[in-house]
Amino acid sequence: MVISVDIFKQNKIKYDWKTLYVGLKLDLVKYSDIVNYAVEFLTNHPHISNQNIVQLAWGGDDINYENLLVDILKDSHINDFNLDADVWQLERRKWRFGILAYLKMKHQEDFEELLNKVTEVYADFDYPEDMDSFINYLEPKDNFNPLHYSKEENVSRLINLFNDFMNQEYHSLQKDNTF
Repeated sequence: MVISVDIFKQNKIKYDWKTLYVGLKLDLVKYSDIVNYAVEFLTNHPHISNQNIVQLAWGGDDINYENLLVDILKDSHINDFNLDADVWQLERRKWRFGILAYLKMKHQEDFEELLNKVTEVYADFDYPEDMDSFINYLEPKDNFNPLHYSKEENVSRLINLFNDFMNQEYHSLQKDNTF
């Protein structure tokens, strides 16, 4: 799945070169978004003449986006490019939030489909425990018995838990980043 970084702008989630790098490594970001960010960056920082950023701003099919992003990040003293390292967890959470926000908008009329798509994100992000409560195929851990309720009530409960998670994650990402 490829989503636009506009989802970060819409939700006022700060993103930067690290976010773009993680998005590229996870096959989530479009090259055009990287190019646009480079152009915006140079426009907002006219005193910076980093050739890697300039090359990204020009874009094109013949450049190596990953190598240029790595060089930019190395200039910022980032040398660990293993996405499982702690330094990258916030960026991964931003992408997870962005994907979930996109899916929430896309499937706002079909909650069952939304819950099915959420389970795909859950798998894609290696089954994070903070999502367990609203994954439709997992047994509830809060002594809730789905057999005592209708399908609609169970779906509604999971959607409410999902919305609670999204609100908490949004506030957490806002706190971790100043836009």
